Amino acid sequence: MVIDLADWAPLYPELALALLIPVLMLLDLAVGRKRPLVTQAVCLAGLAVVGWTCIVAADGGMFGGAFVMDSLARLLKFAGVLLSGLAFVYAPRDLREAGALRGEYFVLGLFALLGVFVTASAGSLLTLYLGLELLALALYTLVALQRHSALAAEAAMKYFVLGAIGSGAMLYGMSLLYGLSGSLLLSETAALAPESVGAYVAAALVLTGVAFKLGAVPFHQWVADVYEGPPLGVAVLLATVPKLASFALIVRLLVDGISASQEQWNLLLIVMAVASLSLGTIVAMAQTQAARLLAWAAIAHVGFLLLGVVAGGGEGLSAALFYTLIYVLMAAGAFGVVIALEKQAAPLDSLRGLYRRHPGMAFIMLLIMLSMIGIPPLAGFLAKWQVLMVLVDQGLTALAVVAVVFAVVGAYYYLRIIRLMFMEAPREQEPLKPGWGTSVMLGANGLALVVIGVWPNPLLELCRAAFGPG
Repeated sequence: MVIDLADWAPLYPELALALLIPVLMLLDLAVGRKRPLVTQAVCLAGLAVVGWTCIVAADGGMFGGAFVMDSLARLLKFAGVLLSGLAFVYAPRDLREAGALRGEYFVLGLFALLGVFVTASAGSLLTLYLGLELLALALYTLVALQRHSALAAEAAMKYFVLGAIGSGAMLYGMSLLYGLSGSLLLSETAALAPESVGAYVAAALVLTGVAFKLGAVPFHQWVADVYEGPPLGVAVLLATVPKLASFALIVRLLVDGISASQEQWNLLLIVMAVASLSLGTIVAMAQTQAARLLAWAAIAHVGFLLLGVVAGGGEGLSAALFYTLIYVLMAAGAFGVVIALEKQAAPLDSLRGLYRRHPGMAFIMLLIMLSMIGIPPLAGFLAKWQVLMVLVDQGLTALAVVAVVFAVVGAYYYLRIIRLMFMEAPREQEPLKPGWGTSVMLGANGLALVVIGVWPNPLLELCRAAFGPG
C-alpha cells in the first residue's frame, strides 16, 4: 500500500507537531536538566517548521468531516505557533529562578499547542472535546510544574476541580446535542429546531463550558489564582495560547454547532460580556500584584471579545477574532516585561522607576499599556474600534456605550503602571539585564502593536477571510 502524502495535506501541522513532541522528549532525556536551553533551541526550531506547515497545509476535511482545515483554523494555528514561541523565549529566565526550568515545560507547552490545533480544526463534537481536554490536561500539569510551591499546588488543584466541572457541564451539553441530532458532526447538530427544550438546555450547558474556558463571569473564579500561583513563565503561556482555543470553541460549537438557538445563547452572552467588563475592570483597580492585575484585566478583555460574538455575522466574528489576536499579543508582551523584572511574584511596585533601570523595556511596556487602553494609532485601539463599530452597525448602541465606559474606567490601572514606570523613583538601583533573546522578542512584540495599528489591513483581511462576507 502506497501512502500519498498529498492526501494528508490538511493534517500537516498536527503531524509535524506530533513528531516534534517525542523528538523533544528524547532530546531532553539525552541532555538532561543541565542543558535545558538546548531543548529550548530545538523546540523553537521545530516550531518554525510547524509554522511553515500551517502555511502550506491544504484546505479540506478529513475523517468524514470530523477534522476541517480552513482559513480560520490556519490563522489560529499560526497564531498559536507564534505565541508559543514568544512564551518559550520569555519563560526560561523566570523558570530558572523558580527551579522549574525543565524539558517538561516545553513538552507540555507543545501538547497544549496540539490541543489548540485539534480544537481549531474540529468538525465534530468528539474532535472538539478531544482537543479541549488535551489542552486542559497539559495546562493543569503546567500550573503544578513548580512541585515544591504550595501556591502552585493550590492553583493547580483549583484549576483542575473547576475545570472538571466546566468540562463536565459542556460534555453533558454535547451529549444532549448528539442525542437530539443523532450525529456527532457539527454541521448536522446545527439543524436542531431552535424551539426544542433540549436545544435550550444543551445551549446553556455548552455555554457554561465555553464561559469557563474563556474565564468569563460568573465562571471566572480560577483566573486570578491560576495566573498568580505558578511561575510567571507558565502564566505567560496560560494567558495567551488557550485564548485561541476558546475562540475556536465559540465558533465551532456555538456558531457552527447550535446556530439555530442563537437568540437564546446570545442573550446569555450579553449578560456574561457586560458582567465580565464591569467586574474585571473594577476588581483590577484594587490589585497590587502584576499577575493578578493582568488576570482581572483579561476578564475585562473577554467581555469585549464576547461583544463581537454577540454582534454576530461575518463582521462581528472577524472583529472578535481580530480583538483576540491583538489581546494575546499585548498580554504576551506585558508578561514578558514582568518576567524580565527578575521577580517570581512581581508586585506592581517592582515596576517603579523602570525607565531609569531599563529605558527600552519601559518604552515597550508603555506601548503595551497604551494599546490596552485603546490609544491610537496602536493596535489595541483598532481592535476596540472594530468591535464598537460592528455593535453600532447592528443596532446595539447601548452595548457599545457600556463598552466605551468601562474601557475609559479601565484606563486607570494601565495609567497607574505608566506612572510607576516613569514618575517614581526605583527601589532597586541596579540596571536590568534581560537576555538578548528576550530583548529581541520584546522589541518585536512592541513593534508589532505599532505596525498593526498603522497598517492593519493584512491582518484584518485574514480575519474577514476566515468567515467570508457578511
